[in-house]
Amino acid sequence: MDEEVVEFNIAHNRKYSIDHLWYQEKDDEKIMVGISEFLGVEIGEVLRVILPQAETVVDEGQDMFSLWTSEEKIAFSAPFSGTITEVNGEVEINPDLVNESAYDLGWILVLQPFQLDMENLLEPDEYVEYLSEI
Repeated sequence: MDEEVVEFNIAHNRKYSIDHLWYQEKDDEKIMVGISEFLGVEIGEVLRVILPQAETVVDEGQDMFSLWTSEEKIAFSAPFSGTITEVNGEVEINPDLVNESAYDLGWILVLQPFQLDMENLLEPDEYVEYLSEI
């Protein structure tokens, strides 16, 4: 019996969460957030992206944004408290960017954490290992 092979890339200049978001530190201690290419492959075509308003304050564990596919609506929560300083309106207009350019044009938002602690996030090699176990 053949196993289905899923192809995806991992960007090595960021960290990952177990819910398949990537986090990239910017120069100004802000964090750019997007979904991993793995998640894009798993959930299929993103039909709609629901973004918060810029300058929204989120608490750790509170929903930051959500994605709609033909099968489900998926909400993603904040790994730490902070202010959402910027949102990528282009992904609301063209949700295909989330699947087609997950690590570049398909970023979702920028978060300014109140206290930056990325220790609970996975390094790229740890994320790959995590994916091999699920």
